[in-house]
Amino acid sequence: MTGLREKKKQQTRETIVAQAGRLFGSHGFHTTTMDEIATAAGVSTGTLYNYFGTKSTVLLAHLESRVSDMMDAGSALLADPPADVIRAVQTLTQLYLDRFIGLERELLGEVIAASFENRSDLLPELIRLDELLLHQLEALLGHFAEQGALADGIEVTDASIAIYGLFATQLIMYVSVDGTPAAALRRSLARQIEFLFTGLLAPER
Repeated sequence: MTGLREKKKQQTRETIVAQAGRLFGSHGFHTTTMDEIATAAGVSTGTLYNYFGTKSTVLLAHLESRVSDMMDAGSALLADPPADVIRAVQTLTQLYLDRFIGLERELLGEVIAASFENRSDLLPELIRLDELLLHQLEALLGHFAEQGALADGIEVTDASIAIYGLFATQLIMYVSVDGTPAAALRRSLARQIEFLFTGLLAPER
C-alpha cells in the first residue's frame, strides 16, 4: 500500500511539474500563478503548496527534469564519445546548450538571476545541478587524459570549469540579447572551445 501511495505522489508531482512547464512557456514565469498551475494539474492549491512551497521551487523542479535529460544524453555520449577531444567536448556542451535554450527565455533568465542574487530558495539546488554537469564534463576530459590526448600537467577539474564557463556565457548571451539565434550560440561555443584547446601561442616553426 505504501508503494502505491508513493507512486501516486510521484505521478502527481510529475504532472504538476509538466503542467507548470507548459504554463511557464506559454504565459511566462511571472504571469503564471500557483492557482493556475494547480488547476492545470488537477489538484487543489493547498495540495500544490504541500508539494512545492513556492513558484520558484516549481521552476527548479522543471529545470531539474531538463538536467536529468541532459545527464542521460551525456551518459550516452560518454559511453561512445567522438575520437577527437575537441569534437567530443563541443558535442557534449552543445547538447547541454540545446536543452537549456529549449526553455522559455524568461525561465532561463530567472534561473540565471537566482544564481547571481544568491537566493536561498534556489541557489543550493542550482549549484548541485551545475556540479552534475561539471562532473560529467570532467569524466569526458578524464577519458581523454587517460588516452594521453591532453597535455601533461593539465588539471582536468580546472579545464572542466573553464569549459563550463564558456557554456554558461552563451546562456547569459541568450537571455541578455533578445533574438540571438540558437545556431549563432552553437557556432560561438564551438569556436571558443576550439580556441581554448589550441590556445594563444603560434605553432612551433
